[in-house]
Amino acid sequence: MFALSAEGVRAPDELPDNYAFVANVSRLVGAARFALAPGHHLRRANATEAAEIRAILQRQPSPVITVPWEHSRPVGGPSQPLPEAEWRYFVVGFRGSNDTVAEIEEVFGLTTFELKIAFTVVTQMIGGRPCSGVLSHPSRLFQLLEAAVWGRLPFLDITESEVAQIAEILGKLGQHDHSLVDVKRLARQLLDLEALPPTSPLRFLGYFATLESLLTHRPNQSDPYDSITRQVKKKLALLDHRWQPNIDYGPFAGARPDTIWAKMYEYRSSLAHGDAPSFENEFQTLGNHDNAVTLVRQTVKAVIRQALVEPRLIADLRDC
Repeated sequence: MFALSAEGVRAPDELPDNYAFVANVSRLVGAARFALAPGHHLRRANATEAAEIRAILQRQPSPVITVPWEHSRPVGGPSQPLPEAEWRYFVVGFRGSNDTVAEIEEVFGLTTFELKIAFTVVTQMIGGRPCSGVLSHPSRLFQLLEAAVWGRLPFLDITESEVAQIAEILGKLGQHDHSLVDVKRLARQLLDLEALPPTSPLRFLGYFATLESLLTHRPNQSDPYDSITRQVKKKLALLDHRWQPNIDYGPFAGARPDTIWAKMYEYRSSLAHGDAPSFENEFQTLGNHDNAVTLVRQTVKAVIRQALVEPRLIADLRDC
């Protein structure tokens, strides 16, 4: 969405930075700014940018929308206002086109820690005057703000380690042969799924469908060893010996990975057929829907990251 705003008109002097509001940074550790790409720096918003971000947030259809960025919320305690110098308004500042920011947003969705861009503010000369406008995905923004307001959006401390992961994935994405595994298309699919409510069965089914598209082929109906479930279990076991970090099976009370993925596929089939699965009975191994969504989301991201390292391996795994 691009919306010009009268209050966005600025003095006709040097144009300020364009910027993307990164909605879930708590603080930067070890530096005042980090370079994510040439000319693109993650930094604290300046006073003008913070005021613009607050104004945009307050126009959104969510209550007390600035609270998550201006208050801390200790575990088990009430939220406390932060000093203005510690407000959690952080941006990726840049000049010119937002093409690289769009790539950075895709990369954010592939990292292990998941930074979130809420919207991008750009300034252009229109009729000889500098005017600002807002670029956003309305449905994805709504879900993001709902998560922030209700305390479901984790705020992250960003260090050189996280920045190195972003830069590494961004570099590999720029050199990747998408004819083997179309990572850009897959990254956009993951962003599209964030437009759905986190509790929606469709979000889980979307992640699972993406995982299947990466790792499986249409099974031979006459071969019981060629089922989708068996393909997923065996191929993930192979990949989990090749990447770091490994898949986190901690929330599943010590169940074996092949047991977990068998239940995950049963859960996928149950949702796809419109059932109301019970975590008290047949899906007790999974614990709850959040566990299942987190597992499949983190797993599909790991496979996509591996496709940037070994695209031929992922393509061959899909076909074998």
